[in-house]
Amino acid sequence: MKIAFKQNGLAMVEFTILLPLFLLLLFSIMELGRAFYTYAELEKLSRDSARYLSAEVAKGSATPTLQAEDVTKAKNLAIYGVIGGGTSTLITNLETSHINFTLVGNNIKVEINYPYQPVLSFIPGFYNSNDIDLGFTLTSSYSMRVL
Repeated sequence: MKIAFKQNGLAMVEFTILLPLFLLLLFSIMELGRAFYTYAELEKLSRDSARYLSAEVAKGSATPTLQAEDVTKAKNLAIYGVIGGGTSTLITNLETSHINFTLVGNNIKVEINYPYQPVLSFIPGFYNSNDIDLGFTLTSSYSMRVL
């Protein structure tokens, strides 16, 4: 009977020791899932823009060339999801400067360099922001033959 009294509170101490590790593991898994989701969205947007440009580049010319109007529409498609533009971006902080188009021969290449910033870096006091930058660049590119 006396052994049971020595165990009082031991589970609370073990829980207190392991809780930060479990929370770190949980938040890391959530952040990794968010990064994969963002990358999948970037892939979809670069594919849609390349598909749009592959159809538009060849219209009305014997040799494929990128027109400024088509590039603007493709950037709107990548940022807002529609060629006419919009007010809310599909991915937070995605800008036109992150999107590059190249036309080499009969192939159009769309490349999106997105500066990914983890959510944990926005929590005040989680780490000293002057010491560590948790952000990194997600790069998505897609090539398609001009139709």
